Amino acid sequence: MADVGYARLGIVTPETDLDDDTPPPGTTDALEFQRTTWWLLGGAGKLALRRWADALAQLELTPSQYKFLLALDETGPLGQQRLAELVGIDPRNAVPIIETSVGRGLLIRTVDPADRRRRVLELSPEGIRIAAELRSASAAIEEELLGSLPPADRATLRRTLCTLLGASDS
Repeated sequence: MADVGYARLGIVTPETDLDDDTPPPGTTDALEFQRTTWWLLGGAGKLALRRWADALAQLELTPSQYKFLLALDETGPLGQQRLAELVGIDPRNAVPIIETSVGRGLLIRTVDPADRRRRVLELSPEGIRIAAELRSASAAIEEELLGSLPPADRATLRRTLCTLLGASDS
């Protein structure tokens, strides 16, 4: 797994012994900070973000549209405000994202019959198709990045990252 991309980022590959003082494969001047957890998490994040950004670019989507499409795919129709809150976007900032997504035919916006002031969003047939592509791309990226880990290690990594992110919210 000696990949030039890993070496350029100073990332320790899975076959590297983190307690060993020898530089990671592909690096000649590994520094101590390049073996710290924060550095390794940052490097892994860069790899994942690059793959994710490429997948979104191919579908001509923004990260916010990604969030909206997958949230609606998972939950079904939602009010605009609830959807924005659910994915962590200020409801006022959600309007242009929604407008663009409706204009592209990804979302259908209707008036809530129970409250005429409220707008409900749901995936259009095209939105359903794109959401399926996003799920497939996400699974492929995860397999590419984590394929060398046994399932138990993947589960531990996911739990650990959830714990870290959850603790940062408090």
